[in-house]
Amino acid sequence: MSKDSDIEQAAVPANEIKVESVATTPEEQLTSSGTTTGTAVTTVNSVTNGGGEKAAAVPALQMTAVEVSAVAAAEQVQPATTVGGIELAASKGGTKSNMDPALINFKVLYVLTQLCGLTMIVLVGTWIGQHFGGLGGSSNPKLEFNWHPLFMTIGFIYLYGNSILVYRGFRTTRKKTLKLTHAGIHMAAFVLTVIALKTVFDSHNLNSPPIPNMYSLHSWLGLSSVIIFGLQYVAGFVAFLAPGLRENYKIAMMPLHIYFGLFGFVLAIASAVMGITEKAIFAITSPPYSTLPPAGVLANVIGVLYVVFGALVVYLATEPSYRRKPIPEDTALLSSNSGNE
Repeated sequence: MSKDSDIEQAAVPANEIKVESVATTPEEQLTSSGTTTGTAVTTVNSVTNGGGEKAAAVPALQMTAVEVSAVAAAEQVQPATTVGGIELAASKGGTKSNMDPALINFKVLYVLTQLCGLTMIVLVGTWIGQHFGGLGGSSNPKLEFNWHPLFMTIGFIYLYGNSILVYRGFRTTRKKTLKLTHAGIHMAAFVLTVIALKTVFDSHNLNSPPIPNMYSLHSWLGLSSVIIFGLQYVAGFVAFLAPGLRENYKIAMMPLHIYFGLFGFVLAIASAVMGITEKAIFAITSPPYSTLPPAGVLANVIGVLYVVFGALVVYLATEPSYRRKPIPEDTALLSSNSGNE
């Protein structure tokens, strides 16, 4: 062998790795964010030595498509909009769709009650404005009387009913706040009721000739409901707002307070229906009430609204599934809470 040949052989490494073919196979993995990831599979077919003999294939460098896919999946970071996020959104939507049916029913009926009460007030104002000359002072007893049905409807029916429902209509409000609101609405109703009573007595006494007072069943039941209302207010204030009363007395007072509150409200509704009927019979004379003129039809519609409003209030106030549940603020202040309403 020549010297040049020895030098040429020395330039070649003893074991030369020749890559005869390199295959790259893209495996596209579609992620939830819309990106594609390409992975390559590289296979070393053979290893040759300096003499050209093929060595055994190296299996450690071979990866199948399934293995590459597994590695790529492990390296992927799942974004918030993938399956986990979808499940989270579904759970949030499920909470809304699975809301307590009793609470849904209460909200629908509560809104219906408010619409009924407001419509009732508007129709009473329309009735006395279009068919009985509107409102007036003591110089005109007939017009002064018109304050009576208006203020009784606003105070002794609408506000009275809402004061009963305040605990259930505002169920996420603190108990102490609800007590003060309950008492405040009652006070507003009481003030309007007193004014309404004054106007009706003035309209009777100042009329020429004077009209007798307190002879009708409407006046008897109406005054009785006002007296019950006043006693309820005083008893409730002493028992549940004024400090100093023992807890067992409050517990004993609660059923009576609830019962007579509802009883007085129902009595007020009955008195209002009798009062508007009495007014229609006495005042709608040309054409007479018996011919069912527009004033008579409107009076009947108002009476129906009185009954519907009263029925809704009583139902919402007595249905056990609509009972207000304590909130954390109530629990934290339980020891200092002055009532058990």
